[in-house]
Amino acid sequence: MDEPGAADVGGGDDHPLAGTVDRWEAVIDDMEATAADYREAGWTAVELHPGDVTPLPPARGGDALDDDRVGLDVLVPDNEFETVETQADGTAFDSYDAYRAQVGSVVFAVAAIESTAAELVVLVPLYYRAADASQMARRALDRGRLDLFVRPLADDRRVVFSQTEPQLLLPETAGE
Repeated sequence: MDEPGAADVGGGDDHPLAGTVDRWEAVIDDMEATAADYREAGWTAVELHPGDVTPLPPARGGDALDDDRVGLDVLVPDNEFETVETQADGTAFDSYDAYRAQVGSVVFAVAAIESTAAELVVLVPLYYRAADASQMARRALDRGRLDLFVRPLADDRRVVFSQTEPQLLLPETAGE
């Protein structure tokens, strides 16, 4: 079987995953292994599989309504959104960890957002092009917070996870 290429990624050659699909698949494998570890420890693990991840504010302009949003817009399948929305409702998330790597200009990460009281973790794999995140990185570092805006395709609802150590999800050179 041929190796997946740019044609296998929505958006073609301009998509951040073009040429790095194998790395994205490794990130998903890492997320699944992490979820298994949490489950083995008795936790509920919610795994998300984003279609698109977009830095906010976008590097190339954007809607003025989005000016106050700083972080990553994470589009997930409707069924996964329903699960995370239900699990997160009324749940206090008190810690998180992030596993990040940068391959060339693309940042890959898995955020593990934890509610220790509920023994619940939401695992969010992420990818984005570092060059598209300069405004996001600067604003996140200035305010000391980066948000993950998890949403369904209809974009009519969101679950927001705030990360108080934004550098864990930012490009390697952010803040230098």
